[in-house]
Amino acid sequence: MDDVDETPDSVLAARARTGDAAAFGALVVRHQPAAIRLATIVGGSLDDAADIVQEAFVKAYRALPQQRDLAVVRAWMLRIVANEAKNFRRSSSRRTRRDDHYGSWVSATPLDPEAVALATTDAQLLIAALARLGERDRQVIGFRYFAGLTEAETATALDAAAGTVKSRTARALARLRQELDGSGVRGD
Repeated sequence: MDDVDETPDSVLAARARTGDAAAFGALVVRHQPAAIRLATIVGGSLDDAADIVQEAFVKAYRALPQQRDLAVVRAWMLRIVANEAKNFRRSSSRRTRRDDHYGSWVSATPLDPEAVALATTDAQLLIAALARLGERDRQVIGFRYFAGLTEAETATALDAAAGTVKSRTARALARLRQELDGSGVRGD
């Protein structure tokens, strides 16, 4: 496993299916930065992104034997992250009530320089603007720009046609621009 960086996702996934935990670990390391960004955008919280991603990757590991097409493993794993983040966001009101009652005892620390960069003022405004968008808009922007998926990979992750992804992305970006215009973020 010395040349993991060169090993295609499909090969690592096939190895992981046979019980090679290190191969799945290599997939996790490879896709964790994109997953953290996606979880932050879809889930709406940088503080919770690491927990969302951890849970999603555990689910992916358990579901790997049922995954039919190993050629799209990246999009499949990130779809699980997006679904986990969406579920997390839906249950946030319950957590907010709990946190208000008990207080917040744990603070998250950024995992990497990308997470630190998201903590800047402009990034916080961007995250707030994204949070005001609808779920479909957050997902398509999250997959395309924060997780770095191609149009084809995004189409796979969203189970939609490539043309649909293209039009959803254009509409979501237009709505995001409108949100940002009112927030004072520079539109360079």
